[in-house]
Amino acid sequence: MATLTGSLGDGYEHLVLAMDGSYDAEAVLPDGITYRRVEADVQKGGFISRANIKTFRKVMADNAIDLVLTCNWGAVEWLFANRGRRAIPHIHFEDGFGPDERPDAQNSKRVWVRRFAFRKKGMEFVAPSRVLERVYADTWKVKPERVHLIPNGVDLDAFSPIKRPDRPVTIGTVAALRKEKRLDRLITCFSEMSDTSTRLLIVGGGPERTDLEAQAAPLGDRVIFAGEQGDVAPLLAEMDIYALSSDTEQMPISLVEGMASGLPVAATDVGDVATMVDEANQPHVVPLGDDAALTKALNALTSDPTLRANLGAANAVRAKELYGLKAMTERYDTLFKRMALKPS
Repeated sequence: MATLTGSLGDGYEHLVLAMDGSYDAEAVLPDGITYRRVEADVQKGGFISRANIKTFRKVMADNAIDLVLTCNWGAVEWLFANRGRRAIPHIHFEDGFGPDERPDAQNSKRVWVRRFAFRKKGMEFVAPSRVLERVYADTWKVKPERVHLIPNGVDLDAFSPIKRPDRPVTIGTVAALRKEKRLDRLITCFSEMSDTSTRLLIVGGGPERTDLEAQAAPLGDRVIFAGEQGDVAPLLAEMDIYALSSDTEQMPISLVEGMASGLPVAATDVGDVATMVDEANQPHVVPLGDDAALTKALNALTSDPTLRANLGAANAVRAKELYGLKAMTERYDTLFKRMALKPS
């Protein structure tokens, strides 16, 4: 949302209430964006808080708001607060799932609450992936005409294909080091590859780092942990293959950045990954749970520099055609203005 806020320009005034109290994303907003924090006492824990609903109603009453934007389960109480004769036009986003909300493992209580809350008249929804679009329809029972499929966009000017030097192949990934990202799977598959000159570059930070470093220790300096980075483009330029080993994804931005950097992809078939990459790359997107197939895909790409170059070039073209920041911003701008001007 911070990236979108910045790319929309100065035609909007943004009021931001962080449910968890964290405003770290302010750091990525460009100068000139008009926004202000809305401080509120948000009750954490429990299921649905009446106190939160009352608080959010007061926030809406005390501020001149034309359009309410809410994101993910954590903001579901806003859907109950923003009801009745004075309801404000409302767009709800679902942009990804943790391990407890995979499309195939939905929390039943949350499903029923969403089904009820999502029936709110005049409300519309955004999904970044076709998988999530189907969850809206099949699981949450939202009519398709109320759901807008808007893939995540990336500032592609920051990423470009380069000629990779002649050196040992580097497999890389950019991911938060959390359990559902299954970096343990990637390290295991890497350890079983036939070419022992390859390197594995893991970019990102998170709670699993200590355990992952212990797992990778027998591989010595072949596995590099680069930590969390503000600018990943230089590290993507160090990679020859982009790997994604997650158990759950929707439409990963890091994958688009890898594609835009001219990288071939070896990945588990989660979210929209198989349809995001170029058709020629799809054989290297393997069934979730078939770790032998992921190792095979990594071996195939490592052993064939021509294949890597061809797939990387095709992925770069596809990223440019489908996943640019400008196209995404234009779609949101059109949607926001239509909703804000729609009679309540």
